[in-house]
Amino acid sequence: MEIEPNSIDHFKLYSQLELQEFADKFVFRSPESSTEGFSVSRYDGNIEKLNGDMSFGKPSKVSTIYGVAGTIRLLAGSHILLITSRKEVGNYLGFPIFRVMSMKFLSCNEASRHLTRQEKRDETYFMNLLTIVESTPGLYYSYETDITVNLQRRCTWAKGWMSKPVWKQADPRFVWNKNLLEELVENMLDGFVIPLLQGSFQTGHLKLKDSPATIALISRRCTRRLGTRLWRRGANLEGDAANFIETEQLLEFEGFRSSFLQIRGSIPLLWEQIVDLSYKPRLNIIDHEETPKVVERHFHDLLQRYGHVVAVDLTNKQGDEGLLSAAYAAEIQKLSSVRYVSFDFHHCCGGSNFDNIQLLYDQIAEDFEKNGWADTFS
Repeated sequence: MEIEPNSIDHFKLYSQLELQEFADKFVFRSPESSTEGFSVSRYDGNIEKLNGDMSFGKPSKVSTIYGVAGTIRLLAGSHILLITSRKEVGNYLGFPIFRVMSMKFLSCNEASRHLTRQEKRDETYFMNLLTIVESTPGLYYSYETDITVNLQRRCTWAKGWMSKPVWKQADPRFVWNKNLLEELVENMLDGFVIPLLQGSFQTGHLKLKDSPATIALISRRCTRRLGTRLWRRGANLEGDAANFIETEQLLEFEGFRSSFLQIRGSIPLLWEQIVDLSYKPRLNIIDHEETPKVVERHFHDLLQRYGHVVAVDLTNKQGDEGLLSAAYAAEIQKLSSVRYVSFDFHHCCGGSNFDNIQLLYDQIAEDFEKNGWADTFS
């Protein structure tokens, strides 16, 4: 089915804000409409929506920012996370996509002078942690569409869904700043609520049959059970796998769109890896009565969200990884709804013998055929 033009009935966020600084408050206004905006008390961080064309006198400073990523409350007042610079990196379904280039916390904590000595030390510690947040890499967003939901799911939306506020369209699993947006949402500031995706986004251009085509690759990092690779392993009791990522390959060609999804995550058992000075820290599989339920919950969620699932196990079949792989195989084979494929990537493709990946393709080719394809439109 051919692509229809992007609907003009889609919700748009304010793409640029004017930040006005006063002695007692910060005021955020949209240059597109001076009556649209909100103020934040510099004393306690309380937010108030602007009522009409309110005037507060002459500000001490005026600057331009590109969005508010949310607020966080510490011991004294709030801190507002601002997008201070951005870069356009391509488009998704015809809408411009931006990468956050820099962020800055704006402190609304004048009440901190009333804290005790210990509270002030705690506040300083927490504020130092905020500097880590300011430098978070790989954050992407759009002012005109949500990028946390893949095309396959978007095609199931009811007509008019894109007219809803962008934060309502978003998949909360992939909204990096979900918790930071709560106060903006509570104050009904829909035009200022920017869901940020952490992951990666790239686009490229090529020719198919002498016709131009565009390909986009977008990876979405799940906010559940996050952590660095060796410190965060396995699943929690709810079945959420560590460092879960959904990757979508979107091809646009002669008026058609094709979306191909892959998902990855840590093996959804209860296990850990104790980090030490060794090159390959030992694995520890946790013996827990809930393990079968954990695996079942994990794949039930995937089947509900993605349909048919083929679980490809790429672990080394020797040593600790071999024990982990065997435990995984024993649990997953209890599930009739999931096909399990074991492929020793280290053994088959070690020494840069990547041509041997064809052996894996041969095992799952039939599954690709079963998954099929569907015409899509926007």
